[in-house]
Amino acid sequence: MTAATHPSTAIPGPRGLPGVGGRLSLLKLYGDPFGMLRRLYATYGPLVAGAEGDPSLVFAFGPELNHRLLSEPQVFLSGKVNLLRLPEGTVLGRLFQNNLPTMNGPQHRQQRRLMQPAFHKPQIRRYCADMAVLTGQMLDRWRSQPEFDLHAEMRQLTQRIAVKTLFGVYDEAELDRVGRLLRKLIDLTSSPFFLATRGPFWKAPGMPPRRAEHLSGQLEAYIRSVIARKRSEPLTGITPDGAASDMLAALVRARDEEDAQLTDDELVGHAFTMFVAGHETTSNALTWTLFLLDQHPRIAAGLLDELEGILDAGQPPSVEQLESLNLLDGVVRESLRLLPPAPIGVRTAAVACELGGYALPDGATIFYSEFITHRIPELYPEPNRFRPERWAELERTAYEYLPFGAGPHMCIGWAFAMQEVKLVLALLLPRYRLTLRPGSHIRTGLHMRPLGGMPARAVPQDHHFQASPVRGQIFDLVSREP
Repeated sequence: MTAATHPSTAIPGPRGLPGVGGRLSLLKLYGDPFGMLRRLYATYGPLVAGAEGDPSLVFAFGPELNHRLLSEPQVFLSGKVNLLRLPEGTVLGRLFQNNLPTMNGPQHRQQRRLMQPAFHKPQIRRYCADMAVLTGQMLDRWRSQPEFDLHAEMRQLTQRIAVKTLFGVYDEAELDRVGRLLRKLIDLTSSPFFLATRGPFWKAPGMPPRRAEHLSGQLEAYIRSVIARKRSEPLTGITPDGAASDMLAALVRARDEEDAQLTDDELVGHAFTMFVAGHETTSNALTWTLFLLDQHPRIAAGLLDELEGILDAGQPPSVEQLESLNLLDGVVRESLRLLPPAPIGVRTAAVACELGGYALPDGATIFYSEFITHRIPELYPEPNRFRPERWAELERTAYEYLPFGAGPHMCIGWAFAMQEVKLVLALLLPRYRLTLRPGSHIRTGLHMRPLGGMPARAVPQDHHFQASPVRGQIFDLVSREP
């Protein structure tokens, strides 16, 4: 282990309260996450204690510390901070804890190897048709909707895509029923009431954890029934050429070099995680990309010119066409830079170690921030500006640009998410021009979802781009177009 450079020097940070320590910083983080992260970095530098002199909870900023945290999984563990504090032996605990993000060491490596074939490029290409059909259904529905919540629409779309590509569901009623079940569970476990419920109240009737546990039981039973069907009927979810038509079918068939396979418990946990990761973050990314295009009419006009010049009118884009759309690629990359779906991550020190020249104890909690890294001016000039053209020549390492994380725990579904975002935009923009409701208050929080929704209307594409007159905290994070 590398010796600490300043073993006797306290890590700089704000003053804490007696008996509270760095936990006060966590409360402030929930209240004003992006303002707080910026102040910590600007005031104290790349390594900051949650409370001055307390090395048990720290914030690490910038590519160098990202590299240490994310490339040394034997020292800095993933998934060991149980923010939900789920009791052992619950269905909900199994859903949240039996998945890649919470695994480390040999277990993580083995499980990731087994899951990787479901995310190989040829497999992801097979999901394009389902993505296009479901997107087309949404766009058809917009013709009769004078106004809608853009975020709710993107969330419903990505939810349906996730259920379809994950489970291979073809029945419309089942598609929506499973999606609603998953949505209710995510909303419940994200609520402040759920996070605040502890001890004996966890099982009290009517309390959010009790309701979440009931939903978890229904969801687990459904996933197990699908797994059982795919195991007992070998051709379920298999295309005529022998390939898996959905992710769960690919995972059920997966074997490693020692002929090991995923257990049912592992499949249930992975399926739940893939749904959450496969729609929640993607819906946020789509919503913010469309918001940025609305606020930057010059860029929106250029992107539409590119789409209309390469794509076949009225036809879903091929994978090859998507890969040739350079400005679309830049727009998506820049949106993910400015408003990354996961703006902050966390690791736990497995042993006493050194980070940034300071000693950390065994069990220390370390937060790192994609949001701050993506706004370092030396890496990204004019960091608050939406400038997709910067990606035409810009090259950054995985620790300088990390919307999907980096290192061994990098999101296994990143290529799926990029394909989905690009395909939805390529179908939507030639057909409609989106405008936000004038005067809308646009803001976001720690989970990078629009708080309070984003009211919008879709008009047939007429090339009359103009920034909608909206306001809100979002403009503390993104500069208006000059």
